[in-house]
Amino acid sequence: MKMIVLSVVVGMMLLTVTVGTVAGDGSLMSAMGCNCPHSGPATDYLKSPFEDDSSPSFLMGEDAEGKSHSKSFRPDRSHTIFETAIPIRPTNIQYENPRLIIYIDELKNVSDPNVVIVDVRLPAKYAAGHIPGAINLPWVLFRADNGILTPLENVTGLLGESGISQDNEVIVYSDTCQPCGGLSASSYIFWMLEYIGHENVSVLDGGFDAWNATYGCTKNVTTRSPPTYYSANVMEDRFADTEWVLNNLNHTTVQIADARTTEDYNADHIAGAINIEYEELFRDGYRLKGADDLEFLISPVVIKRLDKSKDTVVYCWSGASSSFLYFALRLMGYQVRNYDESWNVWCKTNDVLTIPITNVSVEPSFAYKGSTVTIYAEVELRSEMKKKSKGSLIIHGDGEVPYSPGSFCAGCSGVYAVPLPTTDISFVRAYIHKEDGANVETVVMHDYNGDGRYEGEWQTYSAEDGTYHIVIEATDGELKTESPTTVEVVIETAGP
Repeated sequence: MKMIVLSVVVGMMLLTVTVGTVAGDGSLMSAMGCNCPHSGPATDYLKSPFEDDSSPSFLMGEDAEGKSHSKSFRPDRSHTIFETAIPIRPTNIQYENPRLIIYIDELKNVSDPNVVIVDVRLPAKYAAGHIPGAINLPWVLFRADNGILTPLENVTGLLGESGISQDNEVIVYSDTCQPCGGLSASSYIFWMLEYIGHENVSVLDGGFDAWNATYGCTKNVTTRSPPTYYSANVMEDRFADTEWVLNNLNHTTVQIADARTTEDYNADHIAGAINIEYEELFRDGYRLKGADDLEFLISPVVIKRLDKSKDTVVYCWSGASSSFLYFALRLMGYQVRNYDESWNVWCKTNDVLTIPITNVSVEPSFAYKGSTVTIYAEVELRSEMKKKSKGSLIIHGDGEVPYSPGSFCAGCSGVYAVPLPTTDISFVRAYIHKEDGANVETVVMHDYNGDGRYEGEWQTYSAEDGTYHIVIEATDGELKTESPTTVEVVIETAGP
């Protein structure tokens, strides 16, 4: 027994010495090739990347000629001993726009000199190690002090100075260091390039971490192309600012997605926004989920999600994390805009066009299966509000307009919607959801007395036992608002 224990101990010591020797200075981080502290788990799904320690000359930087075996490029696979392999691709990559994403094995085989690989991390991280052939163009140069995109003349100037033109294919990447911007840094530049009309741009799945864990990195500085003139072709349908969101907030053809955490969303959010948390977009190793998993996450399969036929606006705190949701939705074929100013600016906005829904209630709140549950809500559309219109969809409050709940920030207030001719017809409905979020029934509600108090009846014959949540939605044919709160009804099967 003592001999067995001793053998195990000696074996572990030998393994430790072996790994330390391969790594150079005894640390697994050194085995990553460039002492990169944020490298993710390695992948062992490629047979032997760069078996001859060479790569296409355009990837090797300024000293590529005759130096494909440069010692500064150190692919190292010893760390795969301890790492769980992560597939390079998800099981389903049938995205509607697959050209917008590129995988590390595809990037390895790129040899077209028209391709520009852009490392958008900070200069210090680029200097510590980067993908061979990549130029450094930090994403922070394109962000103003308040986090929004800098003026377009600055954007095009920086691109031109870096030798990038509209004719180039651009591949962008960052890493998973969240304080440094994370993978959102690359998706932000992706969105920016699409916004200014760049037709051929893609994001490296998993970023630098995915590449470095498999192929290592280099410290060779890449020679940039000569400066050129970058001409923007602005695509307005890729962009939203606060004015645009305000003017389209409750339009039935527009939907809003909040990419912040569930906690931030629950604290307060833009009225009607659907929460699709940024972190939920990833599979293991901060790689993007496959098409089937994204479809389940973002489309209305189980709970109310996004409608592909609508114009989608995404936001977060400052337009960064939402840009990754923008990227995912673009892959899936959605028409999507990034609200660049996002919540940081939104919460300072005073006027919100909305249809007030108050005093939502049910009678009874506990019922046996087969009985009738009556649903009530007060919905106000006042014709006298027409005179307060300033000629646009925004109505500015003057103290006479009651506050409409739903905004957390100080100074934010809601106002009544301008009624349209279609408001003579009732478009108030109650949506009844099970505890898992699935919509089981819709009840049309009516204002029978003309006093703004709407009611509808839910016949519970087909209801299962359990707790149901009821949300009220009002629309006038152009604007749409959901009640800020829900009510609960408990249904049970009657006893014998």
